[in-house]
Amino acid sequence: MAYFDSIDTMYSVYEEFLKRVLSDPSVGPKLGKAKVKIRFNYTDPEGSVFLDLTGPGPEGMHGSYRLGDTESPADVTMTQSADFSHRFRQGKENAVTALATGKIKASGAVQKAMGLVTAIRPTFRMYKAVLKEMGREDLIIE
Repeated sequence: MAYFDSIDTMYSVYEEFLKRVLSDPSVGPKLGKAKVKIRFNYTDPEGSVFLDLTGPGPEGMHGSYRLGDTESPADVTMTQSADFSHRFRQGKENAVTALATGKIKASGAVQKAMGLVTAIRPTFRMYKAVLKEMGREDLIIE
């Protein structure tokens, strides 16, 4: 079952989510310390999110993001299904296990990106809150 019916639906959720994460006073600074650029490539639906944690972003965010960016050079590229990402963002998947089993295919400075796993744990609640606020309770996994 695909959670997102289109890449536009996924992007609308991720846009709200990333704004919240990068501007959060406890999570944002931890991510900003990573000084890494990560590209997330998604399948089913096809899409890409570029996350730049090398400097401050707009409007007080601790980094920036670009939806659909497939061109900017990244330190790390992670490819995964959109469904996997959706489950991960709700705390239902483990990134380390996913790398070992091939659910995530990664290249580049993978260790640098994996150092963020602990810092993003609080974002699982944020993701669910965004889904609720957007009226997409149907996407929440219990």
